[in-house]
Amino acid sequence: MASGTGQRIFLTGATGFIGAYVLRAAIATGHEVDALSRSKSNADALISPGVKVIAGDLSDREGAWREAVRKADAVIHLAQPQTFGGRVTKERARQYCLRRLDMDRALFEAIDPAKTRQIVYVAGTSYYGDCGPEIRNETAVPHPRGWGPYLAPAIESLPDYVARGLPIVAAFPGWVYGPGSWFAQYVLEPLRDGRPVYGLQGPPRYTSPVHVEDCARALLHLTGHGEIGSRYFIVDDLPVPGERLAEIAAKALGVRGHGRKLPFALLKLLSGHVIADSLAYENRLSNHRLKSTGFSFAFPSCEEGVPNAVQQWLINQSDRNR
Repeated sequence: MASGTGQRIFLTGATGFIGAYVLRAAIATGHEVDALSRSKSNADALISPGVKVIAGDLSDREGAWREAVRKADAVIHLAQPQTFGGRVTKERARQYCLRRLDMDRALFEAIDPAKTRQIVYVAGTSYYGDCGPEIRNETAVPHPRGWGPYLAPAIESLPDYVARGLPIVAAFPGWVYGPGSWFAQYVLEPLRDGRPVYGLQGPPRYTSPVHVEDCARALLHLTGHGEIGSRYFIVDDLPVPGERLAEIAAKALGVRGHGRKLPFALLKLLSGHVIADSLAYENRLSNHRLKSTGFSFAFPSCEEGVPNAVQQWLINQSDRNR
């Protein structure tokens, strides 16, 4: 079933950074959404025409969400254990890994493959890790870095679920930037306040970013255009040095950016090994497979996307201060 024809979508992680944009895009294109939220207070904020909000957790094997997911034409699985904010230790990452496997298992056990035509499973490009200086596609051999080793068990279990008849498409967003989440905390707020934006010492490491609106639209697109059992990178047309996003943001804010590059050991002390390691490798990825399905980017490069994200962030800040 093609996206845009009024599917019933079950969305996990609906109150998250990416999930909020997926929900908005789904409603705008005429879908009905059953939106799962762990928090009752957050769930109340989702209420709108076309959205049925379900407060609950995938770990609840008797939850109301199970009935909703059995009726879904498509599932977009964004929910994951909490990772954003604070210092990320190896033990915290290990607990994330175990929790993610449990959440996935609960969701997949509840899905009726006779009803659900597509499951878009959202992973992350840290699973591919250091791909070297060449631009790679989804057939590249993974070398997990950063969060990648803790994502790997969940990602590598997907073929078994496909073999059991679940229609899974795996999506791998790159660095998803926008007017919130890590981009606001680690880039926009420091630039506004005259604080340094931290990076890693050494030569520039290239990464593959994507604007959050394009990421959300791509996930929705894959509910109708993804090939079952395939993987899709959701990234801009070209990779860029990691510090380039902060440089563009500083210009859009009209401030002089103050970058500060730290040795790995010091960056690890500040943010934890997992976050520091995520800045220490080359990750140059191709979006050719996604674009071959007919998907078109609104912001094909960060040169166009970052100023838009900054503008949205400034509007949000102004609204909060009223």
